Order: sequence, then C-alpha cells, then structure tokens
Amino acid sequence: MVLAVFGEKLLKIRLTWKRRQRFDNDYYNLWMSQLTAQNAVIVARIARMDYPMEWPDLLPSLVQIIETPNGDERLIHDRAFEMLYEVLHELSTRFLSASRRQFAQVAPRVFQTVANAYVNYTSNTISSLSSSTTSDPSTLLTELGIVSACVKCLRILMVSGIRDVHKYDETKTFIQLGKQRLEEYMSIRLALQQQGSSENIQEMVGTIIEDHGSLYLGLQKAHPVSCALCPAWTDILRYYWQAIVHEGTRLTDRYKTGQPVDIPVFEQFLLQGMLLIKETIKNAAQNVDNPDSEVLSVTEEEKTLGLEASTIINTQFLTKDFVNVCAETLITKYMLLTPADMEKWEDEPEGFANAIDSENWEFELRPCAEMTFMSLLTHYRDQLCPILLDLVEKVASVNSFQELLFKDAVYAAVGLGVQSIYGRLDFEAFLVNRLIPEISQKGSGLKILHRRIAWLLGRWVNEGISADSRVTIYQGLLELMVGEDDLVVRITAAHSLRQAIDDWDFEINILLPYLEPAMDLLLKLLNEVEESDTVMKLISDLNTITDRTGEHMVPYAPKIINLLIPHWQRAEDNPLFQSALVVTFTKITAILKEQSIHVQHFFLPIVQYGVNKENKAHVYLLEDVLDLWWTMLQTAPQSNPELFSMLPSAIGLLEYDIEGLRKILKIIESYLLLDGQTTLQQCAPQLFSGLATYIGSTRDEVASSISYVGETALQSCSVQVYGEALVQSSLLGNILSVFIQDELYAHAIMSYMTLFARLAICDAQFFLNYLRMASQQMTGTTSDDFVGNVLDRWMEKFDNIGHTRARKLNCIALTNLLRTNDPVVLARLPHLMAIWIDLLAEVNEVEDDLFLYAEADLAGDIAELDESAEKDRRNKLRREDAVYTTNLSDMVRQTLSLVEQHYGGAQAFQELCLSKVDPTVLEQVNKALTNQ
Repeated sequence: MVLAVFGEKLLKIRLTWKRRQRFDNDYYNLWMSQLTAQNAVIVARIARMDYPMEWPDLLPSLVQIIETPNGDERLIHDRAFEMLYEVLHELSTRFLSASRRQFAQVAPRVFQTVANAYVNYTSNTISSLSSSTTSDPSTLLTELGIVSACVKCLRILMVSGIRDVHKYDETKTFIQLGKQRLEEYMSIRLALQQQGSSENIQEMVGTIIEDHGSLYLGLQKAHPVSCALCPAWTDILRYYWQAIVHEGTRLTDRYKTGQPVDIPVFEQFLLQGMLLIKETIKNAAQNVDNPDSEVLSVTEEEKTLGLEASTIINTQFLTKDFVNVCAETLITKYMLLTPADMEKWEDEPEGFANAIDSENWEFELRPCAEMTFMSLLTHYRDQLCPILLDLVEKVASVNSFQELLFKDAVYAAVGLGVQSIYGRLDFEAFLVNRLIPEISQKGSGLKILHRRIAWLLGRWVNEGISADSRVTIYQGLLELMVGEDDLVVRITAAHSLRQAIDDWDFEINILLPYLEPAMDLLLKLLNEVEESDTVMKLISDLNTITDRTGEHMVPYAPKIINLLIPHWQRAEDNPLFQSALVVTFTKITAILKEQSIHVQHFFLPIVQYGVNKENKAHVYLLEDVLDLWWTMLQTAPQSNPELFSMLPSAIGLLEYDIEGLRKILKIIESYLLLDGQTTLQQCAPQLFSGLATYIGSTRDEVASSISYVGETALQSCSVQVYGEALVQSSLLGNILSVFIQDELYAHAIMSYMTLFARLAICDAQFFLNYLRMASQQMTGTTSDDFVGNVLDRWMEKFDNIGHTRARKLNCIALTNLLRTNDPVVLARLPHLMAIWIDLLAEVNEVEDDLFLYAEADLAGDIAELDESAEKDRRNKLRREDAVYTTNLSDMVRQTLSLVEQHYGGAQAFQELCLSKVDPTVLEQVNKALTNQ
C-alpha cells in the first residue's frame, strides 16, 4: 500500500515536471535547503528514466540557469549545482552502452560551465579566506558549498563522461588549476587551525580538499593511462607525497617527545595520498610487465599510450631514490604503533586484537601504509629486499621503547612481504636464532615484540616450512598463549596457530604431541574473552583445527560443548554469533560420529529454535541449523524418540519455498533411512502432500531431489504401510498430470516418473489399480485406453532417461507390470521388447557397482559426511534394491515364461502374441538373451 501511494505521488511529480518542460528560477530562490535537496533527488530519479528521450532539455536548462541566473546568483548556483550533482550522479550510473554514449556527448558542454564556476568561486573563497577582513560566514559557507559541489560534478564528468582527459586543453588546464587550488586550500586550512577560526568553515575547507582527492582517485581508477599523460599529474603525486613525508616526520617527532600533536593530522588527506601512490605503483608495473597484452579490446594506440604513461611515471616519479625513500618513510613513520594504538591496547585489548585483521585498510592510516608498502615491495623486490634484510639485522638488539616500535615495524614489513622475501631470507635460521630466543625474553614492555612475533609466525608458516621448523613454531606459539602473557599476544598466537594447522603441508602426526596443550590454552582463552567478535574469531580458529584434526578432537568435545553452550544462551540478541556457534556444534557432531547421540540433548533444542519461524533469528540461523540437524541424523547409530520428535518440523518446512529445500529433503531422506516405517507411520500423509506441492517445478535439481526422496520412501517399507496415504495425497495425481500435459523438460518429467517406476516394482497391481482410479477421476470412466496411453507415453519417453540406473529401474518396472498379465500391458509387449534389446546390451557393458548410485548422488553440491552410520544404511538399502540385485536377462526370461503360461503354452503364446511382433525384434531379443 505504501509503495503504491509513493508510486502514485512520484508519477504525479514526474508528469508535473514533464508538463512544465522548463525550470522556474523561483524554485532556485527557495531558502529551504531540505526541500530543495529532496526536490533535487526526485528530479534526478526522473532524469534517470526520462533523459534524454522524454526530457531532452533537462541538462541544457540547468546549464542555462547556472550561466545566466535570474535573481540571487549565489543562492541559485547553490541550488542548481546541488541538483546538477544529483542528476549527473544518476545519469553516470546507467549501464546500457547507449546511455553511456549519451552521457559522454553532453559531458564536455556541462564540464565547461561547471569549470568556469569552479574558477570563479575558488578565486572568491580563497581571496575571502586569505584577506584580513572578515567575510560574512554564511555567504562564505555557501560559496564553499558551491565549490564542493563543482568538484563533485567535475569528478563525475571526467570519470564517467570524458574518457581521454589528456587530449583536451580544458581538462588538462583544470587538473593543473585544481592542483594549485588544492595547495592554496591546504595552506588556508592550516592557517585557520592556527587561528582557531570557525569550525564550520574549517570543516568545509577540509571537505573541499577531500573532494579534490576523491576526484584524483576516481580519475586514476577510471583512466589510469590518460591521467598519467596529463602534464600536472606527476606534480599532484609529488604534492601528496611531500605532505605524507612532512606529516610523518611531524608525527614521529611528537611520538619521541611524548607531547600531543598541536595540530591534528589530516588523516583523510593522507589516506587519499597513500591510495594514489599505491595505485600509481600498481598501474605503472602493469603497463611495464604486460606491454604486449593480447587482450582483443586493447588497441595498438592504447598499448603505446600505456607504455608512454609508464615511462613518464617511472622517470619522473617512481625513481630509484623515491622507491627507497618511500619504503623508509612508510616503515619508520606510518607503520609504527602510535600512542593511540597503545592506549587502545591497554583499555580495549580485544578490540585492538580484532582491529589488526580488519579488512577496512582503506580507511585507517597504518593499515593503508602497510598495504602501500606491500605493493611497493612486490614491484620493487630486487631493490628493496636487500635494504629490508639489512634493517632486520640492525634491529637485532634494541635499547629504547622507540627502537622497540621500530623493530615492530620492521618485523611487520618482513611479514607483509613474505611472498617477496621468500628465498632471500633464511627464515628457519631466523626462527631458531632470533625469534624463539626473543619469545623467551620476559618483561611488560616486550609484549609489543611478542605480539608481532606471533603474527609473523602465522604469516610465514605456510611458506614451505620444514617439519622441524613447524615443531619449533608450534612450541613458540604455545609459549605465547600461556595464561600469564598479555591477552592481545595470546589472541594473536591463537590465530597464528590456526594458520599453522590450516596449511597444505600440515601433518597430523607432527601436531599430535602439542594438540592437548594447544586445546587447553585455546579453550582457556575462549573462556576469558568477553567480546562477541573475539569469541567468533576464536571459534573460527577452533573450527579450522577441528576440520584438520578430525577424530583426534573427540577427547576435547565435552569441554568445547560445556564452554560454548553458555555462550549460546547469552547470544540471543546476536544471531550471527549464534550462527558461528552452530557451525562449531555441527563439526563436533561430525567428529563424534555414533557417539554424537550423547550430545543430541544439547543440540536438538538449538535446531528447534533455529527452524521456528516465530523467532526473528531463524533467517540467519536456518541454513546452519539444517546442517547441524542433518549431521545429527547422519551420525545417529539408530532411531530414538528425541530425534523423531523433530520429524514434524522437517515436514512442516516443506510448506515454505525456501532456499534450503534440497537440504530439507536430505533431512527427510535421513529420517527415512534411519527408520522408514516409523517415519511413514508418523507422517506419511503430510510428507506426500508436502512433496506434491513441488511437482511441476521447472528446476531439474528440484525434480531430481523430490523424486529421490519419494523413491526412498517407497523403498523403505511395504506398500501396505503408506499405500492409502499415497493415493489420498495429490503426489501421484500431480505426477500423472505433469506427465500427460508434457509441458516440462523431458528430463524433469522422467525424474518424476521414477516414483511411478518404483511403485510398479513394489506392487505392480497396486499401480495399475491406481491408474484406473485416476482414469475415473480425470475422464469420468474406468478406461483401459487411459492406462494404455500412459504406458505408451512412458515407453515413448524412455530414451529421455539418461542415467543407466534410472533406465534399468524403469525397464524393471515395465517388465514387472507385464507379470500381472493385465491385457493392457500384454498388448504393449512389442514396445517393451524394444526396450529390452537396448537395456540388455547396455547393462552388460557397465559395472554392477554403477547401480548403487542414483543420479542425485552425482550432484555433489551438498556435502555429506565421508563416513557415517547413514552411509552404511544407504549402502545396505541400495544393495537390497531390485535395480542392483536383479539380473535383467533372467527377469526377462522368467517374465516371458510366465506370460507364456498365461496364454496356455508355447503354441498359444506364439499364435496369440508373438506372431504380432516383428520377427527382427524377436531375433534381437533372443540374441540379447543368449549373449548374457
């Protein structure tokens, strides 16, 4: 209802704008900024749909209003640029090529207008801010807002509308001028801070500086070659780099003296500068490393320009001296732990430990510096590795806290550059001679070093470490996890232990002597931490260790469960945390195998909670609790009342069209394998009715899964148990309707017909009786013609069955129907003989074990346990299945003999039946039976 009302209002607004076909300057004179902001958004949404076909004069009108305002020029420009930005933003995000071409066509004209305004307003604001006379603050703020809007508009136009910015004088001039204006605004910002001027004005100037940085980053991402070819581009990079060096020096000087920084660091500006440097390094290296790219979309001109851009950057900016200075600056000034870091370490140790692994490196100064260093070292490893290795030697001994921080930064560089340094640093000797002795050193100030060593071991342990060194790493990490050490150190060591175990070269025998103390320390740590994020990460570590160690974790399962169950009870308001716990419970259940029956009383209430639609958390928990539920069923050695108390919930989930349908079907199949008779006695009507709702699905995987579960149900016990419920449900009727209408893919139809085949094998007469009853319901008469038509269609579509097991199943079913001596079936003997000829030859060419696997088993996208009690139950059922046990040639001979007896002997059989069969077919049948 709400959407309908909103849609109606939006339509009225749209019609109003289209009817006016022009802008009224009175609109731009509105002083209500909130109203104009909303109007700008509405116009932009309409423009996305209507421009240019239905509203061609939108941008020309905006340009005209900006160029020739009628009224308060400043106010009109403020409103117009606000609207222009919203419109350009919407138009630039259209993905169709025609829309992009249209945007590119109008971009140069709009760019000219916006650039002129930018020149005027930047001159005005810089003049006002630089003069000794005081300007009206509101007027100044308005003009600064216009400058900000101009820069945003120019960014969109240059990024999405003007591809080759280096080819046009206007864009090159703007880039040059923008760099000058950026420098001026930076100087003004510093002066404003020193003077203690209005915070609003300081904030607005800072916003303009950040807008310039966003413009440069957008240009570099969209047009890395073109912007590098602009004359002023290297000047822009140098300016940012000089600021990074200057600010880094200022910060480290303050760290040494222990005094607070008098003027706060402009962190966002430095971040933008580092991102520009990082992308410059990557882009220059790509063009040099791949000069002869064979990508078809790259033209020869683009290859030439790419090499030219790389040459400019490498000769004018990324020089050998710059690379050395850049690495030194990043390590010595920006990769150091700051006083703020140390304060957080002390006050919020868990938060500090969690922040280390944060992926939001683009938004934090030290992580961004680390990623920039990684990029630099990757592309200049030959130049930088010797320098870095020399630094490693220089920090062997430290005598002050500042030297300790520098050592931490050097070790961070060694860990970050593991891919580049590998093979150049003898890490195993470094481990034994340097790191292990440093781990043994004790003292409160050494926690910084211990935390870094723990992290460093996690970075290097996956790089071809020998077995002896792996043992040394286990010992070192366990020493760092002891309870007397710092919490941050212990958490970091736990994460690194997980990395050491989750390795391609991991050997369980090497870990086993250390598994017990490792689990004791990890569980003790889990019991001490309080923040849910920390618990989730440690649980993730525990899950990985469980995966790699398997049954060796069984002795620790009771401790883990007793420790984590209280966390589940306290995590009611944190479904993501609950989900992580469920994953752990699932892994524990899997490793316990048949012993999992002793922990079901813990986990069944969790499953019940997760599948309950009344709980809001079920949206987050459903997929994971289904895994836990299915794992409990797979590992259960025998049925029990507790497990079967959940069966109605499984059947009930069939009522919802959920993504986990196939997993629900797997759970129901597990119940049928566990105790098919109890399952069907308890829920046969609900089960068959639930399956019936999905008959007719066009998704092949759904058809296959539904058929597979239904087939398992029919196999699990005698027809007397479920026959009445099966007939009364609409399952068979829906399959018959789908089969007769023939509107689905043949593969899906024949998947459903597998249920008819299985029923015909279980009780052929019951199946024929059902067809005659269905004829009465569908046609009003009990007609043999209806039954005959179904059999004819079935045989005609036999070749649509692809899997050999399914083909044999259907052949046995049709042959079993023949044994009833029903006249309708006997009349189809010639058609059935043609199927025999194909199948007798086919089954003779395949291994018997092929008939143990159904087509659904080959999907493989829903992982089941490699070893479980359920696999044994399934194998037992398969080996007792007629598809596996029946010798088809013997069955055909016996069936022909029974039919012959029905006709009164060989002569009567020949005269009444075989004489109507093509002699060639008879000859082929005899040959096929003889060759068996």
